[in-house]
Amino acid sequence: MKTIVTQGGIRTWLNARENKFIKDHFDSKELLEQSNLNERESYIAQNLVTKGVLNKDTANNAVSYKLNINKLAR
Repeated sequence: MKTIVTQGGIRTWLNARENKFIKDHFDSKELLEQSNLNERESYIAQNLVTKGVLNKDTANNAVSYKLNINKLAR
């Protein structure tokens, strides 16, 4: 288990799968397109949106995700 601090300063717990998802997809880039995800990764991303760890943006029928973290605490 790991904690991550969101923009509001709230600590949120992540399980091992969620932590691995963030490490794999958000170390090198800020924006992640849903079209690049498989069904399992899409489900994990939606759970992270529910927890407030990711922001979900929809524009032109394309869904993308970006981290909603406090940059000072990262």
